[in-house]
Amino acid sequence: MSIRHKKLPIEALERIDDLCADFERNWQQDQPISIESVLQVDLPEPEHDVLLAELIALDIDYRQRRGDPPNQQEYLERFPDHGLVIEDLFSDQDKPTAPFQAPSIATLSEHFPQLEIIELLGAGGMGAVYKARQTGLDRLVALKILPQEFAHDVKFALRFTREARTLAKLNHPNIVSVYECGKAGETYYFLMEFVDGPTLRQIVGQQQLSPQHALTIVPHLCDALQFAHNEGIIHRDIKPENILMTREGSIKIADFGLSRILGNDSQPTALTATHQVMGTPRYMAPEQMTGAGSVDHRADIYSLGVVFYEMLTGELPIGRFEVPSQKVHVDVRLDDIVLRTLEAEPQRRYQHASQIKSDVLSLTSTADPNLAPTEALAPSQTLGASMANPSAVAAESHVSVMQQQELAGRLLLTRRELMQRVKQALRPLFYGQLLQILIGIATIALGAQCWASNTQIPHRLTCGLIVHVYGVLLIIIAANVLVRIKRIDDSKPIEDVRHRVDDVKNFYLRFGSIIGFPWWLMWIPFAVTMGFDVVLHPNSLYPGLIVGAIGLLCCFWLYRKVHQAPSSNVNQDKARSFRDAFAGKSLAKAYLAISEIEQAKIL
Repeated sequence: MSIRHKKLPIEALERIDDLCADFERNWQQDQPISIESVLQVDLPEPEHDVLLAELIALDIDYRQRRGDPPNQQEYLERFPDHGLVIEDLFSDQDKPTAPFQAPSIATLSEHFPQLEIIELLGAGGMGAVYKARQTGLDRLVALKILPQEFAHDVKFALRFTREARTLAKLNHPNIVSVYECGKAGETYYFLMEFVDGPTLRQIVGQQQLSPQHALTIVPHLCDALQFAHNEGIIHRDIKPENILMTREGSIKIADFGLSRILGNDSQPTALTATHQVMGTPRYMAPEQMTGAGSVDHRADIYSLGVVFYEMLTGELPIGRFEVPSQKVHVDVRLDDIVLRTLEAEPQRRYQHASQIKSDVLSLTSTADPNLAPTEALAPSQTLGASMANPSAVAAESHVSVMQQQELAGRLLLTRRELMQRVKQALRPLFYGQLLQILIGIATIALGAQCWASNTQIPHRLTCGLIVHVYGVLLIIIAANVLVRIKRIDDSKPIEDVRHRVDDVKNFYLRFGSIIGFPWWLMWIPFAVTMGFDVVLHPNSLYPGLIVGAIGLLCCFWLYRKVHQAPSSNVNQDKARSFRDAFAGKSLAKAYLAISEIEQAKIL
């Protein structure tokens, strides 16, 4: 029987895990021990075979990182009685190279009958992520599947089994929980906590993150990393795509240890909770880039420093980069914190993530008038108490800062969601203007066709020119509204956003509405351009002109009422309500979302 199919009790697996962890720890400390020394422990034969397989798999991995790839014959000579185990490990060196194709929902549902697969969230070269519902528990989950090629890799099977059990023990509020992991058919999978929120990449990309918000996020990341490092787990792929923000404003790190499971520390790949993005070396520590075998938890600290710098400045610390305080208005003391996380030599960096958190909290809970302002407590709040109990004041200050940070995180999400509502509210108006441009193009073509072919017929020439010019006006006005909508930058302060929406509204009311008024009379030239000259008969023309003139006068009366200056505060409120109604539901909904942001005092 293949080693991959052996079933062992949990107690046996835990004993094997402990022995493998010690073996791997020695490799990480550049003090490797022999497989034979570990096998001296007294274990039943089934456990012994599985332990040997896992030790050889680890030995192969670490030797390959050192540029010393082993061969099958070497292990056969060292362990002649376990030829089948060794052959099993070396039997699948060549993996399929066909690109991964995410299976359909129907296909996946056959392998996971306990789940209701809802939709594919993201896919890439190293797997796919689906949104699903656990029908028994009635909760949403993220189903993460890996390519089937791994099903034929014995070393991966051993590594997955060992590492996945460890990941399942990571129970922390800032880490995406792993509910279940295993193999269904030929597919390895993780069943994980579903996070309904944006990634840090999306927030940074939309320029919605201020330096103050960055200071609210970093301590939570430090908590998650410190907890994982204490459990002996290194992430190896910290980057904005793997950092998620829930709708409640909390921060969660996804894909802990996935690059280790995939066996590709030097070229990490990751499956995020909502979008899969291939790993990038821009966030990797120098020792990861060189493929050094001594990569430890300090590689995560370096990656956190890159993320921290990007959150503060919007840029990556590449080459000879400027310190954060030279690019944005932040406390200069942040420079030392960020630069220390970005030290090329691991021993010169922060040695623990908790140290970064402590320094950030100390910075945000103290004020120096000679430095750029950060979140700080007023001196009067702490001076008297500090005389009596400095440690209590420090603890209270840290609690207060953390509360401020959590509030800021929630406000950031609230602002983002409300800004999305502003965009969604303006979308019908935007598409309406696109439709108006298409109508304008068709109108120009209709008018040009009429006047160009009837230059000798005065009434058809005149009507064609009128329709042609009207089409040009349709396009000009719609294009101006579109440009003003596109100028709305939701990353700017709310006053700027309101000003931009006001600009859209004022132009739309002043010019957009006028374009509809002539339709009381425009039907006459349009009918002529389409060949219905009968509308020019007096019995048809004169009644039409009378009705059109009355309608046109009523429209211009309404237009004047909308734009006239109010004579009192009461009239001003009525005029504003009248203008809002005249502008349409799209702009009204946009203003409602802006008002909610202002009422919540979210800048």
